[in-house]
Amino acid sequence: MRRTVWLLAAALLTAAPLGAEEFHLKDGTKIIGKIVGYEKDSFRVETSFGIAIIYKDRVQRIVFDSAAEAPPSKPAAAPAPQPSPPEPPPPARLVENVTATQYVNETYGFRIFKPPTWRSYPQLVRPQTPLVAALGTPDESTLLLIGRESFNGTLTDYTRGAERLLERFYENYRPQKERPTQIAGLSAIERSFTGQSDGRFWTGTAVYFSRGRYCYTLLGLTTAGETASFQQSLLRKVANSWEFLPE
Repeated sequence: MRRTVWLLAAALLTAAPLGAEEFHLKDGTKIIGKIVGYEKDSFRVETSFGIAIIYKDRVQRIVFDSAAEAPPSKPAAAPAPQPSPPEPPPPARLVENVTATQYVNETYGFRIFKPPTWRSYPQLVRPQTPLVAALGTPDESTLLLIGRESFNGTLTDYTRGAERLLERFYENYRPQKERPTQIAGLSAIERSFTGQSDGRFWTGTAVYFSRGRYCYTLLGLTTAGETASFQQSLLRKVANSWEFLPE
C-alpha cells in the first residue's frame, strides 16, 4: 500500500523541504527539493515525495536556497515591502474521526461522506507535505488522496501545475475531459484522466478548488476494471459531499 499511495501522492504537488532549491524546467514544470547527488547528465534531488532524477538538459534555471547565498549588498534607501503573513507551522499530529459513513478531519477542518467499505490511512499523512488525508478500499483498487497547499497564484495556474506533474508521474498519461463544478459552494475544476503507475492502469479524476490562501486537490483513482465507472461515480459523490467545519 505505501509504495502505491506515495507514487500517486506525488501528483498532489510539491510541498517543499525547508531550505530547498527550485528547478524550473523548460516545459514549465517547477520541482522543489535539495540536491543530494550529481551524475554526468543529471541531478539527484530529494523532494517531499522521494528522490527525483532531473536531467540537466531539461533545466531552464535553478533558484538556489537564499540561506546559502552571499549576504545581500547594502539595501536601497526605499523602504522594503511588508512581508506576507508567515505560513502557520504544520500540525503536530492528524486528528480525525472515522465512522461507517463519514470521515471528519479535525486538523484541517473538513468532513466528507465515506463509503462503508473504505478505510483511512492516517499513517501516510506527514508534516510538511501536501497530503492531508488518504482513504480507500482495503485492496487498494480505489483510492482518494486529498491535498492542501498554500498558493499565491490563480486556481487555473495551480491546476496547470498539477496537470504537468500528473503527466510526469504517470506512464501513458491521457487526459479525458474537463468540466467546471463546485465543491462546498466554491468554484472548482474537475479533470479526468487515465495512466499507468506502479504496474497498474488507473482511471482518475482530479478536482481542484481554492479557499483563502489554500488550494485543494481531491485525487480519486481506481483500478477496478469493469466497475471503474461505478467507482468513479462513487468518488464524485464523496467529493460533492465536502463540507468545511465551523471555524
